[in-house]
Amino acid sequence: MVVLFFLGFWLTCIAALWLWKKSLFIATWREPYFADTPVLIESDDWGPGGDFHAERLKQLLGMLSQHKDSVNRSAILTADMVLAVPDVAKIDATGQYHRRMLDKDFPTIYAALQLGIQQDTLVPQLHGMEHLNGKAFAELCQQQDPRLSTARSSIDWWDWEKLDSPLQGHYVDGRHLPTQAISAEDAQSLVANAMNYFTGMFGYPSLSTVAPCYLWNDDIEQSWQQQNIIAIQTAGYRCTGRDQTGHYFQDPPLIRVGNTNRFEQTYLVRNVMYEPVDGKNTPNSAFAEAEIAYRQALPVSISTHRYNYTRSAEECQQAIAGLDQLLTQISVDLPNIRFLASPELGEFLQHQTDNIRNRFNQRLWPTLKLARIYRKIGAFLYRLYYRHKKLALIGYFTGLFIPAWLICKTSS
Repeated sequence: MVVLFFLGFWLTCIAALWLWKKSLFIATWREPYFADTPVLIESDDWGPGGDFHAERLKQLLGMLSQHKDSVNRSAILTADMVLAVPDVAKIDATGQYHRRMLDKDFPTIYAALQLGIQQDTLVPQLHGMEHLNGKAFAELCQQQDPRLSTARSSIDWWDWEKLDSPLQGHYVDGRHLPTQAISAEDAQSLVANAMNYFTGMFGYPSLSTVAPCYLWNDDIEQSWQQQNIIAIQTAGYRCTGRDQTGHYFQDPPLIRVGNTNRFEQTYLVRNVMYEPVDGKNTPNSAFAEAEIAYRQALPVSISTHRYNYTRSAEECQQAIAGLDQLLTQISVDLPNIRFLASPELGEFLQHQTDNIRNRFNQRLWPTLKLARIYRKIGAFLYRLYYRHKKLALIGYFTGLFIPAWLICKTSS
């Protein structure tokens, strides 16, 4: 009688929750759920820099090659590429914007990138032509704006990360706050030009992209769509600009893996932070985030910017060692992992491809397996638990957490 009472009570609670949150449950159930856990390493800002960047990159890729997934593929870096930096001397001389290109002006770094592609430890992805707004930069140069003092005093190369943060946006003009979006015409021209250079440098167009500073809007997405970009890497939201105080406008403020926009492009989402130079993330904290993603049958998408590996030699070694530790723990503790690059996951989500293809070296790997019904139910419950505190509290209050806990534990 007690068992029947609880069964009847729980069924009544489930029915009430269905009436209350039907649309949420349906949307969550329709998201992709993975039996093979994709593990992505997303690293922004690779491109022009000092020649020592090439050696640091080789060290990083050498470590990645030691880690193998369930089909014996090495860990692979999705290197988000900046294709050019301003040629400050020419800008000063002519008053017009000029570029220094990655392949022609930074051949040592370009050669290291090409080696990583051939060794299948690196896949390039378009970040932007620059990591700044070229037109705005040229005008600030003419005005001898003090915010460009580092760039103007550098002889060979300079790091755009030393610019004021608002000036690092690519698809906005950040000279003054609030930022101003570039025009649709400028967006179309800038993206088309970048794709042309990217294809020339790497032999194949970028099927996916991530915007510098996560700043982009509908015009940019449409320009990406016109260049056949099918996937957009995000941090779980889209920022369209910054207000008078520098805070970001988020629109939409929440993006899930597999969501699509009005141009039928698929969103990807970073959910593991490994940025040790910032002093915020450790291998242990990053693994805790990876484990939460695994429980939800989500991809494990690790964010780790270039600067973690291009600051001091000591910081580089510590960052590589920490990432090594993180990947080891993921490989040991999470079953059925698959190392992928962002464009490969984007293609799979769009087309359910029969195999995973690295478009830059034409290597093929087995396709991904999606979660079957029981694993999906457990992961579905985990998603509700981690995302919606009210539902979790209701589960504890009504006792529904007991059957939910049993399903989650046995399904994963």
